[in-house]
Amino acid sequence: MNYSSLRRAVLTVALLAPLTAHAAIEIVLDQSEDNRFPIGVANIQEGAGFAGSSDILKKIPDVIRNDLKLSGYFYVIAPSGYKDHSATMSTDDIPFDKWTMIGARGIVKGLATTDGGRTTVQLRLFDSATKQMQMGKQYTFDRNDWRQIAHRFSDEIMRASTGKKGPFTTRIAYTYMSKTNKKKRWKQIAVMDMDGANQSRITKDNSYNLGPAWGPDGRHVVFTSYVGGFPDIYSIDLETGQRTQLTSNQSTNTTPAYSPDGSYIAFSSGQGSDMDIYLMNNIGMDQHAFAPAFGADLAPAFSPDGHEIIFASERGGKLNLYRKSVSGAGAAIRVTFSGSENDSPDWSPDGTKVVFCRFQGGVYQVITINPDGSNAHQLTQFGSNEHPRWSPDSRYITYHSTIKGKGEIYIMRYDGANKTSLTKGKDATLPAWGPWPKDYFEDSTPTPEDAAE
Repeated sequence: MNYSSLRRAVLTVALLAPLTAHAAIEIVLDQSEDNRFPIGVANIQEGAGFAGSSDILKKIPDVIRNDLKLSGYFYVIAPSGYKDHSATMSTDDIPFDKWTMIGARGIVKGLATTDGGRTTVQLRLFDSATKQMQMGKQYTFDRNDWRQIAHRFSDEIMRASTGKKGPFTTRIAYTYMSKTNKKKRWKQIAVMDMDGANQSRITKDNSYNLGPAWGPDGRHVVFTSYVGGFPDIYSIDLETGQRTQLTSNQSTNTTPAYSPDGSYIAFSSGQGSDMDIYLMNNIGMDQHAFAPAFGADLAPAFSPDGHEIIFASERGGKLNLYRKSVSGAGAAIRVTFSGSENDSPDWSPDGTKVVFCRFQGGVYQVITINPDGSNAHQLTQFGSNEHPRWSPDSRYITYHSTIKGKGEIYIMRYDGANKTSLTKGKDATLPAWGPWPKDYFEDSTPTPEDAAE
């Protein structure tokens, strides 16, 4: 669905109960992959007067189960083992012993009703150890919006158990090889939900379109396209489909990246003596070189406060990462000193880490470091792994991998755990993780009974 219409589609997103003082579901973000939290997600039951599609009663829980598996923090118990299929949502009536019997510490239950053609789903997270409700939400929505509702509740489960909302309502843009006929193969830009669902193409020309990057509004994507002959930077409005050419210098222009406030775009351009980093505003004006030096400068990325840019440069000989103030003051600071090529950096939204790829042993591997270059940690070991990008909550990384032969888009936890393919056999590369929907943090209001507490 169109993300700008999500707030209009969701008539009610009501907090059913605040976190209680005795709430006990707590997951530490750096817990090992082997120590996952056991949870059961029951199918939604029909409430009084329910007349909607029975498919969503299973589909919403299926999406929630998959989200929690993707998170790398939960062990989702198979539904075939569930002993409680009741419609009760009261802690006084839930048979918690039937859940503890199968090892479920967390329990998700739901109840659906309909009114005037719209569906209301009440979802609650319970703790079987304390026999208390941890968190609850109520959603009223159009029938086609059920997937976003599921993702939203998954985000709330993450927030209730880790203190930080999940990324399940976000999207990932990427490049893939399309076929127009037996002789022609073009590269196009597509977007998908972060779980790999709803893959849709956003460029539709017979050309090569590469390397998408999201604007902070979640509405605009910039990329390189050969549609005009030369590789130039274009932007596209995902709501209107309008496409705008931002560079036109008869040279190579590539690897664009938005500033955190969306006002500027950094990119690499060969319009000078070699490839240098350039800055321009978001409509392509005021283009000027940033920190030019001998050797190619590539793949810029802004710090989350917008004050610095990290980029790959050959100014020291081999390709390494450098940081420099956006103001231009001071010299560029080198932050990597190992490997023959260090490329494609991305700064985590929380500012604590930089992820990039390093060429070693004939392939690329994904590495994280502190912004000053310290504390290097290799996250991938097999295949060639490139172009890593952070999720907006700084807990996950999407990247391109050839571990199964054909290049696919993967995600993994920030520590390399729970590597999962999203494109499943599609020849896809150059992923970019988008932001949360713009109004995502504005549409949750307490019910009257909770407001009075």
